[in-house]
Amino acid sequence: MKLFSFFSLILFALVPLQTLHAAPTKIDGISAIVDSSPILESDIVSRFQIVKDRVPGGVMTDNIHRQIQNQMIDEALQVNYARKVGMRASSSEVDNAILGVAKNMNLDLQGLKNVLASKGINYERYREQIEQEILINNIKREIVKKRIAISDQEIDDYLSSDTSITKEKDQVHLRHIIIRASSPEEAAAKIKTIAGKIHSENDFVQQAIENSDGQFAIEGGDLGWRPLNQLPPLFVRALESEKGPLIGPLQSNAGFHLLWMIEKRSPDVTLQQQTKTRHILVRANEIRNMEQTKVLADELYKKLENGADFAQLAKEYSEDQGSTLQGGDLGWVTLGAMVPEFEDVMKKTNIGDISKPFRTQFGWHILQVEGRREADISDKVKRSNAERALTAQKQDIVLGNWLDELRADAFIDIKN
Repeated sequence: MKLFSFFSLILFALVPLQTLHAAPTKIDGISAIVDSSPILESDIVSRFQIVKDRVPGGVMTDNIHRQIQNQMIDEALQVNYARKVGMRASSSEVDNAILGVAKNMNLDLQGLKNVLASKGINYERYREQIEQEILINNIKREIVKKRIAISDQEIDDYLSSDTSITKEKDQVHLRHIIIRASSPEEAAAKIKTIAGKIHSENDFVQQAIENSDGQFAIEGGDLGWRPLNQLPPLFVRALESEKGPLIGPLQSNAGFHLLWMIEKRSPDVTLQQQTKTRHILVRANEIRNMEQTKVLADELYKKLENGADFAQLAKEYSEDQGSTLQGGDLGWVTLGAMVPEFEDVMKKTNIGDISKPFRTQFGWHILQVEGRREADISDKVKRSNAERALTAQKQDIVLGNWLDELRADAFIDIKN
């Protein structure tokens, strides 16, 4: 699932607000109210600065303003709902997310604060925004978990088809336009009109920004790279039967769709690379900051260099609840299953060797590689992958319906 990550992107843009050549707006006014939460014009302007490089002409038109406003309304609805059901983002979760962004910029926390300050971005406000993004991602996962149940029969049918064999490797980079309407006739007429105006990818981008009701409209409907087996079957059939690059219109229960095929790739992967790994994880907490945690990791590494037993140290010190009792044993780890920093160190560590301490979003790790193999995926893993693919096929529609419910139940007052 591709999630829009505005509050992560903000640190890679980090540009001062500039005067916009656009339709008149009340920069310090209220653009909309969602239940009791205001959306400010200044928030919309800030958001535009992040995405303006992807907007044709880089100008805040009325249509772009509307798309950003709709996007922020959806985010407010999701955050409000998450809090209503008692969901919270802990301080440590927010801290880890911020430290992860700082690390990506080769900064420590103070360096990040300095950069934010130099661009006129309030650090506490930034923390609040990071917290909201965590809440949105968490509540989406919870909704998907509650509303999508994959039966054993569905998995059996999937594994017996050629979909699991031929389409789990094939990936497509798509753009998407969806038109939702209470009247199917009106939506069908609108999507046909839009399709008639599209003769190039730039046309598709423009129409997505101006008209799409999709989550990624402001990004020109860009869905990113997705495995074919994780797309709705309706899309897969159309991609196979139509030459493209413009695909559709297509009708589903969610509305009417247009697709634009940007690129397709088929990685040459026949066997799955697996690594037998143990690790020790130590985290920063209320009484031990990140630097003190690194000191502890260095001390543990020295003990290992001096012959200490890895499994015993893991049982005594590791704070990974899932592996501590097993002496840090992670079993056979498949490439792509771990965060990139962990996987990078794991690939570079020789069999029998122990890595130096390294840091991920979860804390400081030391890992030991015990073996490597190329193996066909076990039946258990195949079924797990099938369940994941079937869930991905359904989740966009499920989340879209959930958002429709939130909008229907909320008080939304759009000021302009």
